[in-house]
Amino acid sequence: MTEAYECLTDIKSGKANVQQPTILYTDWQRESKDRVRQKAREYSEMEYEAFKMTDYYKNSQAAITVIEHLYFFSAIAVMLCPLWGYIYKAWAGFGVGLFFTFLSVHFWAGIFNEKITINLSSFFQSLVLVVKAKTFKYAVITIINLIVLFRFTLNTQLSFFSLSFILLAFYALTFLAFYFKVSAIKKFSKVGLFLCFTPSIFNLFFLTNFVFTSNPTTEVYTFVHEKRWYGGRTTKARLEKIAYIDFTNNKYEEYPWFRMFFDFDAMKDKSEITYRFEDGLLGLRVLKQYDFTK
Repeated sequence: MTEAYECLTDIKSGKANVQQPTILYTDWQRESKDRVRQKAREYSEMEYEAFKMTDYYKNSQAAITVIEHLYFFSAIAVMLCPLWGYIYKAWAGFGVGLFFTFLSVHFWAGIFNEKITINLSSFFQSLVLVVKAKTFKYAVITIINLIVLFRFTLNTQLSFFSLSFILLAFYALTFLAFYFKVSAIKKFSKVGLFLCFTPSIFNLFFLTNFVFTSNPTTEVYTFVHEKRWYGGRTTKARLEKIAYIDFTNNKYEEYPWFRMFFDFDAMKDKSEITYRFEDGLLGLRVLKQYDFTK
């Protein structure tokens, strides 16, 4: 198991730098097998108490502890659905909550079958170890990048082609820096560099442009909702509005994110929208605000 773990870790960190999967495994066998077997041998020959002091053991146990506690807390929350329902909608909510708890019995019953031991001190200590892990940091950075992408980057008046070109340019610069071993990025692994660092710089570029703006202008347009057919074999087909709009003369046709919205309830009975644009610090026009006015 340690050998397999080491192999996958090398692949993820970029130490096993090969393009083809078959060659990757062969190279790993040739170059790393003795090393990881030696490490596995060291672990197997350790006294259990000594093995428990290794980072390998601590990190794996920390992840298990956090998962077990989160499962326990979420199971208790599901079991208490009748209470939440009663607080929110009195007896009608209690009935709905009771029904949901009954349907989810296979989920929460596990806390009795598994006999999970709750230790809050151990949970918080394990949580600290998990938060310090690279995988957790990469996940958090990725989520932040997605939020910035949809909230700020896509509010820049650039076509999909232009955005893609800029992103590829950032990746090209990152690759050159990695290839020539620029000192500033030596501390990053390949995963961190290409999955987190480059998208972060890309989004930071557009975030800076979005935050520092001037010369506000207002534009007002009437629109029509695009519609889609729903239903089919078992239900009657119906044509319904969706949260995507069209303007006359194909206005902003190249910028679908200017015409796509998440707050459908605010727009479903409207036919006019007011945009407020501003000029960004880097010379790129951005959509700062919109309102469905009629």
